[in-house]
Amino acid sequence: MVARLSLNDDTDYGLCFACGPRSPAGLRLRFERDGDRVVTTYTPRSEHQGFPGYLHGGVISALLDETMSRVSLLDGRWTMTARIEVRYRRPIYVDQAIRAFAEKKSERRGVVEAVGWVALPDGSTAAEATGTFVPVRDEILASMSQGYPVLAQEWMRPAD
Repeated sequence: MVARLSLNDDTDYGLCFACGPRSPAGLRLRFERDGDRVVTTYTPRSEHQGFPGYLHGGVISALLDETMSRVSLLDGRWTMTARIEVRYRRPIYVDQAIRAFAEKKSERRGVVEAVGWVALPDGSTAAEATGTFVPVRDEILASMSQGYPVLAQEWMRPAD
């Protein structure tokens, strides 16, 4: 059986820059499952710009990284980024709602390769990425979640 892990952090931690609801300067991403894909909608804020009016490329990379990393959660496993490659195709303006998508491309020995892309409101692709994600061992998850009992319970959730 596959463990049922949440795509979102509703725990007592919540400080991740990308997905943490308690991170004041963060992206506060919320994710949904769409079949075998992970999807999020995000509206860039002015504090995330690089050039005036444009979303910073590092934030675009973080958006893609976080969305692709969620793909392994669909299989009930936590992974961590080992490699990411991003191709920027079109600018993303602040205050413009965009959507990021990710899906598994392949898996070998627990290592997941995912693909992701960011779609502009007109449906065109603003950025695309590939990433490699390696499993995080249970003892590492337990160590990282010390002091956050609700997070530990989420991370150590048994299979159904």
